[in-house]
Amino acid sequence: MEVNCFRFLNLLLTLMLSALGFVSCLGDDEYVEYGTPSAVYIFRGTVTDGNGNGLPDVKVSHVNEYNSGGQTRRQVDSLTITNAEGKYEAKWYEYSLWEEGEGLLFSDKDGASVDTFPKYSDLSTPKEGDGKWFEGYSENTMDIVLKK
Repeated sequence: MEVNCFRFLNLLLTLMLSALGFVSCLGDDEYVEYGTPSAVYIFRGTVTDGNGNGLPDVKVSHVNEYNSGGQTRRQVDSLTITNAEGKYEAKWYEYSLWEEGEGLLFSDKDGASVDTFPKYSDLSTPKEGDGKWFEGYSENTMDIVLKK
């Protein structure tokens, strides 16, 4: 008798959960997405020396500084290098929104470098997103002076 009661409850719960699962799938534009919001950050500009001359072959990298185990860690990912006139275009695909501790590193082969850590509020508002998980493209101009 006790076993039959458990089987009945098991069957009843299975039917209820199945019905709720089908009902949650109804709707024209409502769906569940997995993952995190993402955006593409595009940075353009010119890297110059102290006299305003464009610097070629300056490496442009994405930097992420974060704390781990009480220590500040730094992850650097190379994006592009400047052309003969010192101009660059770098794209960074972000799996979440731009966070504090993220920035760009500009460095030349002579060892000169500049870090810049723009805040999310300083970046242009992403556009052309789908309004759900893809936040869109944020286009930003950053001109840098690299002094030796």
